[in-house]
Amino acid sequence: MHAGLRRILVVGALVCMVAAGCTSTTSEGDGSDSSSGGVGSAVGITDNTIKISMVAADLSTLTEQNLAPDIGDPAKTMEAVVADVNANGGVAGRQIELTTHILSGTDAVLNPDAARQACVQATEDDQPFAVIISAAISADVVECTAIDHDVLTITMDSWPDSFFEEAEGRLFSVATHLSMSRTREYDAWPELLDDEGQLDGKTIGIVRQDIPTQQEAVDDSLTPSLEALGYEVAAESVLPCPEGSQTCEQHDVAIQRLQDAGVDLVFLVAQTLPGAATVDAAAKLGFTPEWTTIGNNVTNTVAKFYTNAKENYDGAWGINTAFSEPTDTAVECNRIAVAGDALEFPFASDGYLFTAVTCQQLQTLATAIDDIDGTITQASAIKALENLGDVPMIAGPPLGTLSTTKHDAGNSVFLSRYDASTEVFEPIDDEKPTEIK
Repeated sequence: MHAGLRRILVVGALVCMVAAGCTSTTSEGDGSDSSSGGVGSAVGITDNTIKISMVAADLSTLTEQNLAPDIGDPAKTMEAVVADVNANGGVAGRQIELTTHILSGTDAVLNPDAARQACVQATEDDQPFAVIISAAISADVVECTAIDHDVLTITMDSWPDSFFEEAEGRLFSVATHLSMSRTREYDAWPELLDDEGQLDGKTIGIVRQDIPTQQEAVDDSLTPSLEALGYEVAAESVLPCPEGSQTCEQHDVAIQRLQDAGVDLVFLVAQTLPGAATVDAAAKLGFTPEWTTIGNNVTNTVAKFYTNAKENYDGAWGINTAFSEPTDTAVECNRIAVAGDALEFPFASDGYLFTAVTCQQLQTLATAIDDIDGTITQASAIKALENLGDVPMIAGPPLGTLSTTKHDAGNSVFLSRYDASTEVFEPIDDEKPTEIK
């Protein structure tokens, strides 16, 4: 089976520790304000054009160091897709004007000022109708565009419910089943394990990082879900993480707390390097519980970070959204990209699937705008996106869904388990995924 999207989630992990606040500005609100375009047009739209901004990452240096999957060149991909849309009549009879802002992998990970600058350029400077956030861009940029600057924002990653609520309808996540709200994933996590008989009789512990999004996922989703099934959390350990650092501290203290509580099953919420350091610390202290994890940790790239303690980690249960088999949508997206001189990737490779994600982000937005009957405003575009219902996905089950109450298109997960011999999470049965409502 191809590695494919089993590594796609890592791109969010690469920037999960960046803490960047954005400066709030006055903006269009519901998108109904007029600009210099036709009567009643929204900001970023004229009678002949529609302006789209994109914030993208260049991960080539990190890819060479095996710290990130190969996401190709999102800018080249988007240019090819825009050219295809424009050559076929544009969007609602208008030509797309694309402006792209590129963050290097290093800046995306360690430079919150660069992320903030990209957000300001893509919103205040560009004055676009919508912003597309490609793979590997931090949550801070998403908050900055959709919440602080009130711009319609199309993403592809997993966000907490608070992001969607604070964005007041302006945030969507599409294209892949990892485009599932963190709340929905964490709600389902205990139930999936309980169905496998993995929770009965266990003393449960949780390890998370000291960051707001993880606290929200645990407090509002994971712990209540466990309690609803009749289980209690015996101990929760929180790792202090210095601002701007990719590592955390006091792993030994966290493990000791779990040991003192007699924990024998750990929900490892801590991601990437902090998660790997936790398992390594446990091995050195002779703490050998059963592990279960989610998100970036189950991707092939991040799973390799656990090599030092792989025997302790062997058999860990993973909740996986990274399906590896491309859909017809992915095939067509790659055809469009290559025809437009974007990079060509082997079928079902990381680059192939990320190319499809970038393509589908724009195509989903374009389809919705084309469906608008009447004046194109931010409000009418949001309504059109919500009315799409079934939307194409690039791997796994071929359709996701959007609605008035659901702006995250992903619906499906599958169980996987870490194999110390291969050092990756192997699917238990990804041909029969579980649908998460």
